[in-house]
Parts: sequence; structure tokens; C-alpha cells
Amino acid sequence: MDMSAEEIKQFWHGFCQRRKIGAEMIAKGDAEIDKDPEYWADQTMGDLLDKLSGKKPS
Repeated sequence: MDMSAEEIKQFWHGFCQRRKIGAEMIAKGDAEIDKDPEYWADQTMGDLLDKLSGKKPS
């Protein structure tokens, strides 16, 4: 089943809330999700956080 951008963002927001991530980083993640929701539907939220933090994938 495909996920909408809003569903992905809800998951992202929950991920951020559990980790006490600030509103600025949440907004950056929302923007990334909006750019390519199909891609982010298949990635982990940890991957998104790493991208936003400038970390290299392992």
C-alpha cells in the first residue's frame, strides 16, 4: 500500500517527538518528504535524520 506525503510526515513527526528533535529539524524533514514522498516512503526516518544532519550513510 502506498503512503501519502501526509502519512509519511505523521510518522516523521512521531519519530522526532520520541527523540525530542526540535521544530526546525522537523520542518526540514517535512520539506524533504514533500520533494519526494515516494522515496521517503521506502526509507527509515533515521535515514532522513542522517541526511538532514549531514551524516554519511553507513
